[in-house]
Amino acid sequence: MEFVTILRSTQNILRRQKLITSLAICVVALGVIAIVVISRSGKQAQAAPTPVEVEVVQVKQDNVPLYREWVATTDGMVNAEIKSQVTGYLLRQDYKEGTLVRKGQLLFEIDPRPFQAALDQAKGQLAQFEGQFQQAQSQVTQAEAQVAQATSNVSQAQAQLSAAQSNEVKAQLDVNKYAPLAAQKALELLVRGTSRCFAR
Repeated sequence: MEFVTILRSTQNILRRQKLITSLAICVVALGVIAIVVISRSGKQAQAAPTPVEVEVVQVKQDNVPLYREWVATTDGMVNAEIKSQVTGYLLRQDYKEGTLVRKGQLLFEIDPRPFQAALDQAKGQLAQFEGQFQQAQSQVTQAEAQVAQATSNVSQAQAQLSAAQSNEVKAQLDVNKYAPLAAQKALELLVRGTSRCFAR
C-alpha cells in the first residue's frame, strides 16, 4: 500500500512540473509575439519602391547556333607518359601542350648547376684517388728496391757465412792435423823454433 501511495504522489509531482513548464513556455511565446507586434507598429509606413528600369531590344529573326556544355576529360588517340630520369629544377618547357613530339626531342631544360657541381666533385675525387694510387705505386717501387737491397745483403751474408764455415773447416783440419804433435809436445818446440827464426 505504501508503495502505491508513493507512486501516486510521484505521478502528481510530475504532472505539476509538466503543467508549470507548459505555462512558462506559453508565457515566453506570448512575450515574443507581443514584442514583434509592438516593434512593427512603431515603424512608419515605407514609401513604395521605385520601378526597375528594363531594357528593350528589337526582335529580329536569325539562325542561332546551338551551344551545349559538358563536363568531361579529353583523351588523345596516342598518349605518352613523360617520366623524368633525373631530378632537378625546371628552367623551361621546350614543347607546347598537344603538339607532336619526336624521339630524342628536347622537352624540358633542367637547371644544370647541381649536375655540374656533382661532376666537379667526382673529378676532384678522381684526381685525389689517382694521386693516392701513384703514391702507393711509388711506395711499392721503393719497397721493391728495399727488398732487392735486402736480398743482396742476404746473399752477401750467406757468402760471408760460407767463407766463415770454410775457415772453420780449415781450422778444424789444422787442429786435427796438429793434434798428434801437440799431444807429443812437439808443436811447442816447433812454434818456439819458428818464433826464434822470426826474432832473429
